[in-house]
Amino acid sequence: MIEHSIDAVLSPKGRINRLAWWIGILATVAAGLIGTALMNADAFDESTNAVPHAPTMAAFLWAALAAYVATVLTLKRLDDAGRPKWLGILFGAAATFLLAGWGIGAFSDPFAPPATLATMWGLVLMMTPALVEAAHRPSRAHPRA
Repeated sequence: MIEHSIDAVLSPKGRINRLAWWIGILATVAAGLIGTALMNADAFDESTNAVPHAPTMAAFLWAALAAYVATVLTLKRLDDAGRPKWLGILFGAAATFLLAGWGIGAFSDPFAPPATLATMWGLVLMMTPALVEAAHRPSRAHPRA
């Protein structure tokens, strides 16, 4: 099992089982959404010259941390399931582009304009194979030392 919690969420090395992945992903998504919503409040508004519909810097950094942790957990889970690392790299790349688009205000409304809509949901679809593989595959047997 996971011996050092901070290494489990910040270091892409190692393996985690399916239960630990589910707990970690659900906790990361919940913390990411709640923290981003709290830090994107008007109380955190940095200036009157900020880009309209773009998140505050605090919300962006919190979401970036959550995306990094989700990518690390997914990479570890894919390693544990014996799946290729490129699925985890694809997940991380799509998460990075989603985060960047949201950071500049492009994905503030996911249901309008058509080009932005297609780009955002295309990136979400790029993340899906890694999530499906991580959630579905059983763990490989651990080599005995």
